[in-house]
Amino acid sequence: MENLREAVLRLEPRIDLLHDCLGFGRFAQIAVTSDGFFLARDPDDFGFNRFLGAPSPAAMVRTQRLFVRLDERHQGEVIRTLQAHGIPPTSLGLSLVAL
Repeated sequence: MENLREAVLRLEPRIDLLHDCLGFGRFAQIAVTSDGFFLARDPDDFGFNRFLGAPSPAAMVRTQRLFVRLDERHQGEVIRTLQAHGIPPTSLGLSLVAL
């Protein structure tokens, strides 16, 4: 059975906001500030030293398109993983109502 990482990495584009927030992209970890800005931690760094800002409308649309291409089980895993990392799914444009 395909795990979440495999399911997300088979989606195109392969490096996107969703991948980064799940830890499958360019950064080791993403954090969201209380005012909605994204910070990133590089793999060999110990601090969130990359300021990514707020997701653009285009990035949120891409994330939504990738998300709906996942099956329901993986969508639930994405939501739980984001929440476990302190990233509100709504900050990526993902609705909890659909789940």
